[in-house]
Amino acid sequence: MSNPVNLQAWDGAVNLRDLGGLPLEDGGTTASGRVWRSGAPEPMTPTGWAEAIDAGLTTVVDLRNAAEVKQARALLPGAVPPRELVTRHTPTEDPGDPHFLETCGPWLDHPRSYAPNIAMYPHLFAGVFRAVADAPGPVLVHCAAGRDRTGMITALLLSLTGVEHRAIADDYERAFRGTTHRGGGVAYDVERGAWVEHRGETWTARQLDERVGERRAALLEWLADLDPVAYLRYAGLDEGRITRLRGLLRRPRLHAIPEPTSEPTPRWDDLSSPERAARPAAPAS
Repeated sequence: MSNPVNLQAWDGAVNLRDLGGLPLEDGGTTASGRVWRSGAPEPMTPTGWAEAIDAGLTTVVDLRNAAEVKQARALLPGAVPPRELVTRHTPTEDPGDPHFLETCGPWLDHPRSYAPNIAMYPHLFAGVFRAVADAPGPVLVHCAAGRDRTGMITALLLSLTGVEHRAIADDYERAFRGTTHRGGGVAYDVERGAWVEHRGETWTARQLDERVGERRAALLEWLADLDPVAYLRYAGLDEGRITRLRGLLRRPRLHAIPEPTSEPTPRWDDLSSPERAARPAAPAS
């Protein structure tokens, strides 16, 4: 089976998987050893980090917000990536934004949050994809559980690459099943209107199947309406980086960033309706 969950690939890694081996719409599969996805890397041991570096890893793109990083480091103060690796902190949300909490708070573990999330923070998503595009070599993208924020970013990247939508949904499903619970740690309580400690919620096999099914459907609907190139242009990403990202998981690997073209940035009205579902922030220049 391609693209399996392999918790033993790097010692201590959580919900880790290589994005290689996924079928492309125009034939062939994505290249291995270019981009990995995972949950928070703090549990990784020195052996695990050595294995990651041996695999070629150069850059860690951390999608968590500052409070989450602080909390993780308080629990495991010695758990930091080796100095040889570059770490980029590129959150995908503002957890203190009332509009984000109202719109995405109830759906933080669901692809229903993806459209409003990317609509609200194009500048943040541009930062994530700049970090991936500018990495000198293979990249690890992670959030806390390695499921939804990571799933949102990797789905965008895989869609940009030309991976079959069903395979993108399969990749998300593997990550979701790799956690098998509603994420513990910090969760947004809609009734109280606040972030609270959450132990997580274990599901039965039947409950898990039901939740996977509804999430797959929502993800496929989002992908059907998504134009990743138009979105990244709107977010402020230049053509050179978009081209590099499109080729990152294809063979042969693109080593140089082409000069950006003068193609005009599309109007927000030209994007699909799900990307306009929430109030957009002005993209950074």
